[in-house]
Amino acid sequence: MSETRKNLESVFLLLLRVSLGLTMVIHGWVKIQNFEDTLTKFTNMGLPMPEISLYLAIAGEFLGGLGLIVGLLTPVAAFGVFCTMAVAVFHVHWSNGFLAKDGGFEFPFILMMTALYFIVRGAGCLSLDALFCKNKCKTGQSSSV
Repeated sequence: MSETRKNLESVFLLLLRVSLGLTMVIHGWVKIQNFEDTLTKFTNMGLPMPEISLYLAIAGEFLGGLGLIVGLLTPVAAFGVFCTMAVAVFHVHWSNGFLAKDGGFEFPFILMMTALYFIVRGAGCLSLDALFCKNKCKTGQSSSV
């Protein structure tokens, strides 16, 4: 792979990772700010152990999103996002079909699959993971930390 292409790939991977992370942090922050209302919604949706489910959703979204933004422990951070979005897809939105305009699972599905990409791929060379594991990016390999 040419050096220019490798650099562009690193930048685009950074943009994708930060975009997903920022989206998740905002969704987690909304849950934190509206904890009681969100707890009522989780209860009404029939989520098991709604208070614990809410804490897990906040951890997956807010903390997972922060991890993705800086690229720290990226597969773990992305796993939190993946699990939270899997619940959103299969428990909350599935019965509404695919399209977001109908309350479907389109948006959380894309977030879930993007998180899966980072679980498998890692953060890339422009991340704290790469900084702590310098040899991966110096040798021209992709960072899969």
